[in-house]
Amino acid sequence: MAQKGREAMSRISNRQLVITFLACRLSAEMMTLSAETVLYGPDRFAAIFLAKIIAALLYIPLILVTLRFKGDSPITCAFRRNKVFGAAVGVILAVTLTAAAVQTVISIEHYITDTLLNNILTISGIAVLVAVSVYGALKGLSAVTRSSVFAAAVFGLLIFLIGVTMWDKVNPDFIYPAFIEDGRYFVKCTLSEISMNSEILIFAVITDEIRSKPHKTVLYYLPLLLVILEFLNLLYNLILGPYMSKVEYPLYIIAALSDIVIFRRLDGIDAIVWLMCGIIKTALIIYCVGRIYSVCSKRPDTKKAVVVYGAFIFMLCMVLGSDRTVYEHFRSVMSGGIHILLGGVAVPLTVLVAGRKKQSEGEKK
Repeated sequence: MAQKGREAMSRISNRQLVITFLACRLSAEMMTLSAETVLYGPDRFAAIFLAKIIAALLYIPLILVTLRFKGDSPITCAFRRNKVFGAAVGVILAVTLTAAAVQTVISIEHYITDTLLNNILTISGIAVLVAVSVYGALKGLSAVTRSSVFAAAVFGLLIFLIGVTMWDKVNPDFIYPAFIEDGRYFVKCTLSEISMNSEILIFAVITDEIRSKPHKTVLYYLPLLLVILEFLNLLYNLILGPYMSKVEYPLYIIAALSDIVIFRRLDGIDAIVWLMCGIIKTALIIYCVGRIYSVCSKRPDTKKAVVVYGAFIFMLCMVLGSDRTVYEHFRSVMSGGIHILLGGVAVPLTVLVAGRKKQSEGEKK
């Protein structure tokens, strides 16, 4: 009875997960998204809108799994169906999550060197990022989600201060009536926006740990994300205008242009916000892989596995992040969204089919 009470206390609410997902997704928007897909003009507004509609469709198989199996995650359902099947699903989810974690860590390291510390060594930067993320994962899901609430508050403060200091630099003439001007860029931007939604992989692992009705997380998360991304894109266009297409990190540049008595410049706050959000995302992914190990091995203690996995992430980041050219090739592969389709769509669909097959076999008996 006491154990059940502790499990209930450790579970998180839909609201907590929504804020955490927003922190994860916005960190990808600020640090991982290629500058080639964040250009001036009307195309990106339409691309963001279409990408969120497609993202909603991609979540449907996962939502159906949670509804059919009363909130259980695909990994839990698969392992209950068959140990080998569960292990296969676990491997697929772990691989796709690992790819997302490596991309996130390397993006953070590049962001830091491009904005704050241009002389930091790659090995030391990645080592610190992974170590902090592993520590967060060891503290548990509740601790990670609480950290995201703080990051969200700092982000809100940043946007407020930008609004106060930059309102006189807004130029409405930068916005002009049009829909899609460059079809090729529109498609590329849409695909890139979809590929950034690695939160679907996290959701596929931790639905068991949401207190009630996991599908509500998606119903809250996607509309909020759409509004925030469209607002940020509008902010970029209104303040930077055509110059927006020439910068790597638009919000960082806007923050750097601000002038406020207390902080003088806001770019430091901007960098801290996305550093926090990136670490939160990495910690959450590491936690998810630890949970996959726990389900497949039936061992509740995942501390050693999390530490070993953290070391593995570090080594992968050193291999893929030591050379910008290698990382760009890796990012181009990830921008295709194969990890989203494989772990976030194919796995839940397979679990649904396996569950239906088991039900039909039971009816025949």
